[in-house]
Amino acid sequence: MLYTIRDILFSASLAVFVASSVFVAYVRWGHRCEPYARHMDYYYPAWKTVIACFLTNILMCPAVFMPADPDAVLQLRLMLILASPFFCAVLMFAYFGKSLGKSWWRRPVIALFIPFSILALTATVCALLPGPQLTGYFCQVLFSLAGLLALVYLACFFMAIRMIARALRRILRESYSNPEDFPTQYASRILWVPVVHVIISWVISFLGTQEALSIGLLALSVLHAVLLVSVLSPHRTMDVERLEEEEGAEEHPAPAPSDSPEDKSHAEEALSPERKDEIVRTIRRCVEEEKGYLDSHLTLAGLSRLCGVNRTYLSQVMSEKMGGFFVYVNRCRLAEAARLKVENPDASVESIAIASGFGTRQSYYNVRRQLEE
Repeated sequence: MLYTIRDILFSASLAVFVASSVFVAYVRWGHRCEPYARHMDYYYPAWKTVIACFLTNILMCPAVFMPADPDAVLQLRLMLILASPFFCAVLMFAYFGKSLGKSWWRRPVIALFIPFSILALTATVCALLPGPQLTGYFCQVLFSLAGLLALVYLACFFMAIRMIARALRRILRESYSNPEDFPTQYASRILWVPVVHVIISWVISFLGTQEALSIGLLALSVLHAVLLVSVLSPHRTMDVERLEEEEGAEEHPAPAPSDSPEDKSHAEEALSPERKDEIVRTIRRCVEEEKGYLDSHLTLAGLSRLCGVNRTYLSQVMSEKMGGFFVYVNRCRLAEAARLKVENPDASVESIAIASGFGTRQSYYNVRRQLEE
C-alpha cells in the first residue's frame, strides 16, 4: 500500500510519541542518583507507576505501521480517551498520595484498571486483525463503553486534583515547618501538565483527523519531555542522613509520657485545660528556650519526640493555642531573622535565613510570603 504524505507525517508523529513514552520509562528506571537511590520511594514516590503508565503507550503502535487503517486510527483514539485521564490520575495519586501517606486510592485504581485493560486489548486485537473490525454495532458498543469509562476516569482525575489542592496545604501546615520538605512548590508547578495532557488528548481524539492527531501527539511528546525533566531530581530537601535518622527513630521510638496509663486514659476524652497549658509550656521550652526552631527540617513528629508528647495531642494544642505547627515555628524563625538583621545589618539574606533556621533563602521568602499574606 502506498501512503500519502499525511499518512507518513501521522505515523512519524505517533512514533515520536511512543518513543518518548518508552524513553521516559527507560530513564526513570535507569536514573538512580546516589545517595537518593537508597530511598526511591521517598525521593521519587511514583517511579514505578511512571514506568508502568508510560510503557502502556506501546499499545498505540498499530497506527505507526498502519496509519491509513481505520481500525488502527480508531484504536489510537480510544486509547487516548481512556489512557490520558486514567494514567494522569494514577500518577498524581501515586506521587502525592504516597507523599501524603494516603493509600485508600490503590484498590479503586486496581479495580478500574481491569475494564481499561479489557477495552484496550480488545481494540488493539481488532486493529491488528486483517480487514475492518471496528465497524457497525460492535464499534458503537465499544466506544460507548469507552466513553462511559472515560468519564469515570475523568472524575478520578478531578478527585486527584482536589485531593492535592486540599491536602497539600493542610499537611504542610500540620506536619512540616519547612515548605521545601514537602513538594508543594513542585505540585504548583507541575499540575498544569496532566491538565493540558487530558485536554489535548480528548480534543484530538474527538476531532479524529490525521492533522489534529499529528499535531496533538507531538505536543504530548513535548509534555513527556517536561515531565521527564521535572522528575529526574528529588523535590524533597531533607538529606539522606537525616531521613535515615528519622526512619530509625520511627522504627525504635523512645518511651514518652504519652505511653503512660495516665495519657492513655486521656485518649478517651478531651484534653483538660491544665494538660493543654502544660503541653504549651513544654512546646515553648523546646522550641523557643532551647531554640528548636533552628533545626531547618523540624517536623511535628520530631518535635513530638523532643517534647515527649503524643503527636496527636501536640498537633491539637498547637492548632488551638499557637496558630498551628507551621505558623508557630516559622514565626519564631522570622523573629530570629529580624533580630539577626538588626544586629548584623550588613549580613546577606542567605546567611540570615540559614542562621535563623530556614535553611535556604528561598524557604525564607516562601514562609514570609505565606505568613504575611
